Amino acid sequence: MRTPQFFFFRGSTPTLELALPFALGAGDAAYLTLSQDGLNPLEYAYNGQQASYVQGSLTPLEEDPKTLAVSMTQADTLRLQAGDCELQLRVKTDQGADAFFPIFGQIGETRKEGVI
Repeated sequence: MRTPQFFFFRGSTPTLELALPFALGAGDAAYLTLSQDGLNPLEYAYNGQQASYVQGSLTPLEEDPKTLAVSMTQADTLRLQAGDCELQLRVKTDQGADAFFPIFGQIGETRKEGVI
């Protein structure tokens, strides 16, 4: 069993911050995917084609451009099931493309379903 590196509940509005070893430039792209059981229920994009069903955002922080923030809506987190979750970030710069090691987390169950 892996130790969770993030935790949030279904139906919440979390913002996760990811520290990068470099700042993304204006023409760079980043994709963040949340996976469960081999499926990708959430995919966010910065300067790229974001999934049409995603309402949240993936953006560098103004005060620290080496940090990416993924802000999720209630509708976004309700697309996830309670249980294990894997997050992976991919980036493309003028230097090339790369994928970061996955980060493992846990999604908590909520008693009140739906957007409130």
